[in-house]
Amino acid sequence: MEEKKVKRDPALRHVTKAVKAIDAAAAETRDVPLRQALESARTTLAACLSLTGVVVPQQASSRRARGGGGGGGAVDAQRLLDYVRQNPGQRGEHISSALGTTSDAMRPAMKKLIEAGQIKVRGERRATTYTAV
Repeated sequence: MEEKKVKRDPALRHVTKAVKAIDAAAAETRDVPLRQALESARTTLAACLSLTGVVVPQQASSRRARGGGGGGGAVDAQRLLDYVRQNPGQRGEHISSALGTTSDAMRPAMKKLIEAGQIKVRGERRATTYTAV
């Protein structure tokens, strides 16, 4: 029924296409502020669609970014160290989000820096924070 509604209404069809285009753009960029702006725009458009009863699928860019493609590739250890120096005391999820990657992709570089004594760890599990030495 949703598909019929979208096919009949040109405005809904265009908004649905816009959401897909935003997903594609967000998946391709490594620019964190741009990705955040795109995700904000997507959220607004998805809310408009949901008001008409159209369910928007989960954000494709977040699935790609959290996997192996998009912005989820390996993290440069120096870039990670520079970020932690400029932003001490942040949690891993905040660091990975700011670097446009995932916690899983960031983990090897973080482990390397911790073992080298360049980053100090405080806390456990999700409460773990990182500070440059």
